[in-house]
Amino acid sequence: MITDNLPHKAPFKFADKIIEHSPGEMIVGLKFVSHNEPGLQGHFPDEPIFPGVLIIETMAQISGLCCNNTHKGGMLSSIEKAKFSRPVRPGEIIKVTAKLETEFGAMARFKAQAHVEDELVAKAELTIVYTD
Repeated sequence: MITDNLPHKAPFKFADKIIEHSPGEMIVGLKFVSHNEPGLQGHFPDEPIFPGVLIIETMAQISGLCCNNTHKGGMLSSIEKAKFSRPVRPGEIIKVTAKLETEFGAMARFKAQAHVEDELVAKAELTIVYTD
């Protein structure tokens, strides 16, 4: 499974499943937001929402897998133009689509979007620095 290539492990692995992948071009992956996510316990107790920073991390993890044929490990280097459209709640499935915009040396820049069903919940431009 391609998500096994992530250096992240539970509870900080957010890429659950890859459903489409054109290596070096684009990738589509899923995050199943469960009711017992560690980040939900205090965010917020009466009305839990999946934290925006974890949505960004989910987008970064899935983006980083786009080029894993040529690179093994990477780190998030920059986040630009991040926008959140609505909260994500337990029980929802986040579908991330990331498109490789440019690759320069050990760096790759992606445009990523996160949807729940057909509704945009977040988008950002992400730069990954590969560390192989």
